[in-house]
Amino acid sequence: MGEPTFGVLGSLQVRVGGAPVRIGGPKPRAVLATLLLQPGGFVSVDLLTEVLWPGGAPRSAVANVRTYVRTLRQTLAAAGVPTDGLKTEPSGYAFDVAPGDLDMLLFEQRLAQARADCERGDDAAALRAYEAALGLWRGSVLQDLPPTVVWDPAITRIEELRSVAVDKCLEVRLRLGEYAPLVAELRARLTEDPLREDLWRMLVHALHDSGRTTEARSAYAEAEQTLAAELGVEPSAPLRAIGEEVNGYVGRRRTPPLGPVCQLPMDVPDFTGRADEIAVLERLLSTAGRQPVVAVVSGPPGSGKTTLTVHVAHRVRDAFPDGQLYVDLGGLSDQPREPADVLAEMLRGLGVIDSAVPEKLSERAALFRSRLAQRRFLIVLDDAAGSAQVRPLLPGTGGSAVLVSSRRRMPSLPAYHSPLGVLERDDARALFGAIVGPDRLRAEQADADRVLAGCGSLPLAVRIAGARLANRPGWSVGTLADFLHDERGRLDQLQTGELEVRASAELSYRHLSEPAAKAFRVFGQLADEALPGWLIAVATGGADTAAGGLETLLDEHLVEVVGADRLGLQRYRIHDLLRCYAQELTDAEGPGVRRRRRLRVLDTLIALARCANAAMPTRFLGVLGEPVRPAGPAAAIADTVRARPVEWLETERRILVAAVESALRDGHVAHAADLAIELAGFFDMRGYYGDWLRTHRLVLDAMPAPNDARAGALLRNLGQLHLYQDRYTDSLDAFETSRAIFARLGHESGEAVAAVGSGSVYRIVGRLDDALEAFAEALSGFAKAGDRHGEAVAHNAVASVWLERQDPDAAAPWLADALELSRELGDRHREAQVRRRIAVLHELRGEPHVAHAELERALGIFDDLADAHCAAYVQQSIGELCLRQGNAGKASALLVDALAVQQQLGDRRAEASVACLLGELHRTTGREHTARRYFHRSLSTWRRLEVRDQAELVHAKLRALR
Repeated sequence: MGEPTFGVLGSLQVRVGGAPVRIGGPKPRAVLATLLLQPGGFVSVDLLTEVLWPGGAPRSAVANVRTYVRTLRQTLAAAGVPTDGLKTEPSGYAFDVAPGDLDMLLFEQRLAQARADCERGDDAAALRAYEAALGLWRGSVLQDLPPTVVWDPAITRIEELRSVAVDKCLEVRLRLGEYAPLVAELRARLTEDPLREDLWRMLVHALHDSGRTTEARSAYAEAEQTLAAELGVEPSAPLRAIGEEVNGYVGRRRTPPLGPVCQLPMDVPDFTGRADEIAVLERLLSTAGRQPVVAVVSGPPGSGKTTLTVHVAHRVRDAFPDGQLYVDLGGLSDQPREPADVLAEMLRGLGVIDSAVPEKLSERAALFRSRLAQRRFLIVLDDAAGSAQVRPLLPGTGGSAVLVSSRRRMPSLPAYHSPLGVLERDDARALFGAIVGPDRLRAEQADADRVLAGCGSLPLAVRIAGARLANRPGWSVGTLADFLHDERGRLDQLQTGELEVRASAELSYRHLSEPAAKAFRVFGQLADEALPGWLIAVATGGADTAAGGLETLLDEHLVEVVGADRLGLQRYRIHDLLRCYAQELTDAEGPGVRRRRRLRVLDTLIALARCANAAMPTRFLGVLGEPVRPAGPAAAIADTVRARPVEWLETERRILVAAVESALRDGHVAHAADLAIELAGFFDMRGYYGDWLRTHRLVLDAMPAPNDARAGALLRNLGQLHLYQDRYTDSLDAFETSRAIFARLGHESGEAVAAVGSGSVYRIVGRLDDALEAFAEALSGFAKAGDRHGEAVAHNAVASVWLERQDPDAAAPWLADALELSRELGDRHREAQVRRRIAVLHELRGEPHVAHAELERALGIFDDLADAHCAAYVQQSIGELCLRQGNAGKASALLVDALAVQQQLGDRRAEASVACLLGELHRTTGREHTARRYFHRSLSTWRRLEVRDQAELVHAKLRALR
């Protein structure tokens, strides 16, 4: 059989008659590689797009893929390679390749032949087939192409087959007695993978059978030593068997074991959940052999660490026939136990009489290790204070295992660490049901879920809640759920008998250093969100103090890291019940401390929001405060905020909104107003209309009288929001009230901004003369205030009226001035907005190609500025233009993309408009079923927004289809 035409088992290659065929650039080669990895299988365009542009495909991706496939087909045909197998299918491609033409298929074919030869007992033929199969490999799969996750499943499968083939080939050689080359190959493979016991077994076997007994013994000793050093285990039974054969003895003598000792406390009869943790710990403990194994279970108060370790210890008792020791180390008591005292206790458990227990800690530890060296004991060390307390209690050799439970992380211990969190919801529900009874759980399922939410799925809290219900048959589950709803009284409800969540939390808190305790209390006063470290530092008043305090809280499992935010900064979260305890501690600090802390946080958030606004890629047409550099711990992230303002605002949105509401509760109305005003531009950009309305409405309602600049700015912003939501009367009222306030204050820029808003309302409702008058007044006001950005806005606004009147010649000079001002100021975002209007001008003049070019320029600017919202609007405009020109294909692609962006950003109005346009498109191309689906989507969205006139228009389109 000749050389395969296509090769993927190494670098990608195409050969005809022994000569290589050059396949284009990297992207055509990647297309060919993807098709060859799935020979004869369908490969979608979407899959090829992911391979070619893993970071995000351009809008021309589909067309580019077609071009690459066409180029590939032409190149292969020109080289004399038949291309009949390269088929174009709907939405994708397939490449049928004969087994002999692709090295991967030929490899599998030869591998199948080798297996068949083995099954027939023909080892000589099998060896030839295996060697022929492996001879096709020239390196790793597609080693000369950039990797992609799309290829991983196929590559993993074929490389696993290669690994199996290599192992089978070695076994066949061993059976055939080809010892010399086999020994050399086995040693080479063991250099790469020294923990493969099957390879050691074959090596010892090959050396022994070839008469090299001394080398065989040496190889077995090396295997034994390697496994003990790396894994802490003895060789497995098959390897031990060959070792005993070459050494001429069976096993080594062991010291007779002591009588079994079992000091474990009783297992919890209704233990529930933690299946994954139990499985991991059982597997780990089962590996104890020539070296001991240590596992540390750590977690927050009430997470069930002791319960889990005792439960696991009972499950693995049979693996430790010499006994089980248990010691409560009292880590969170006032006096944690000394290691020397613990060692004396455990030595007595091992049969050492009191007079034989040494005095010194080091001597006790040495005797303890000696007693365990030849035995298999399980040692459970509960409630450890830290690694210094545990380290002297660890065995040094032998087959023992140690299970440690602690609230503290102990990374310095040579141990496997199993951090324990709250229960999964299903496990928490099962535990609750086991206590209160399954019938009660089924009858009040919804209320049971409310109870679990109040407990935060913390095992101790769930157990207490269940016990309280079990002891109160007159209570319903809903009664307890109602009691737990109030955060302030929640900890009072979670106590029964000796069990109490508050006491459990208090044990951890009272051992904290002052910086850590201060950071813990802060969590009780800030928003119930994942918080950034810099915000904790601001609240505590010092970056260094907060950093050290947070590290301690992490080590104590009182807070957890929940990941990194968009800026790459770590976020910290506290469990709900621990936050309740932190709130109690905060309340005890006094109102003055709490007030100063909240003001410090609020001032910092305002300062950072102003930094962000000053660097935003869009200039919001509103009245904002002057940016100042934040002081204190927040100064360190000010540069990051300025470099990535949108990401910062997006990351902290929930905290910023909560800060507005918190400021109002404290009576800091001016601070709340400042923050709300700074957030309006971001809400506008991202379409967060709910947050926008809520913050502004709450602040205005809290103002005794709306008569200052803050009130004027808030009203102007509300007017803009009402305008977006088609509430034109409310919008005009807000703009005019704002305008009057700024006029009384002599605030020319603010008055002009409000006038632009009024003019926009007039233009939309058809009062074009009033609109021109308002825009002219705004232009005059901006000029007096020296606000050239505002002047650019006003020029663009005047042009919009003339465009509304279908008078492009009258609009042209205004647009020219607006464009010149925008470019002079370097305001690219405003330039893009002006170009959108210039596109309308050219369309009115019957110049659709020029209009299209202007829209593409605008789109390029918005893409550069990463303003996905405005870019989607421009895509919508281009799509409408293409639709009117009869280019349905391009219109569809643009409008579908715009619809996806608007849906992602939550702009429901734009989503409804684009869905309607797509309905129109599919109706004109005869796809009535698809048109009806888009019209229904548009109609339901308009109805949810309560925009009746638009809903009726879409409804009429739907009726016309019936």
